[in-house]
Amino acid sequence: MKRIIIISLIALVSIIKTDASETYRFNSYIPVLDTIVGYFDLSQLRTASYNEWYESGYESYEIDFETLDQINPDLFSEIEIIIVIGTWCSDSRRETPRFIKITEYLGIDKITSIGVNRAKKAPNTDVKNLDIQFVPTFIFYYEGKEIGRIIESPEDSLEKDILTILSAI
Repeated sequence: MKRIIIISLIALVSIIKTDASETYRFNSYIPVLDTIVGYFDLSQLRTASYNEWYESGYESYEIDFETLDQINPDLFSEIEIIIVIGTWCSDSRRETPRFIKITEYLGIDKITSIGVNRAKKAPNTDVKNLDIQFVPTFIFYYEGKEIGRIIESPEDSLEKDILTILSAI
């Protein structure tokens, strides 16, 4: 009788453990919806779940005002920027809030933002014509012509790279 009870208990524990691990395994594969794909408004980055990384990156970034103040402010109304980011990408999460803080300081408001998936694609957008290899990519246009890019991370700093791009005009 003891043997039957012990075997029954072992079987019961095995069944419970299997069910629990099956439930855990199922739950661990639920995808996290962390990707904006397509054209979007930058204000979306201030909403959950993006605001966790966006707000902290924006608030903690200290702008290099001295460098930015060297840029001719008359250019700002003529500059257009396309921002291509992956909300899943650590580089985009680091550089995008900083870049937006800088463009707000400069008063550049002609910004088109495109979110891409991990394959750097976004259906129903012009992203395939932009030759995006890495994200984030910040593309600067003056009078409708591309004048420069910052790709993935700045060569020197965002401010100095922007100064270099805009000084070429």
